[in-house]
Amino acid sequence: MTRFILGALVGALAMWCWGDDIRGYIDSKTRHARGRAVETLQSMEERAGDVLDRTKEQVSSTLQVGQDAIRPRMS
Repeated sequence: MTRFILGALVGALAMWCWGDDIRGYIDSKTRHARGRAVETLQSMEERAGDVLDRTKEQVSSTLQVGQDAIRPRMS
């Protein structure tokens, strides 16, 4: 338990002393990865939209065929 508390205190002290430097380092090293993540999410959004559009068309056409089959024919 004392090791945990000591570790927490040392971590807090490190962030207080070098927090800006650590944040700057992390930002510079992860900028490319974050950009790729944004591109991936945008691509997935476009694909999901396409899939939903196709699914909506299929459901609509299936419902229309079902309604046509149920509807009594006027001869």
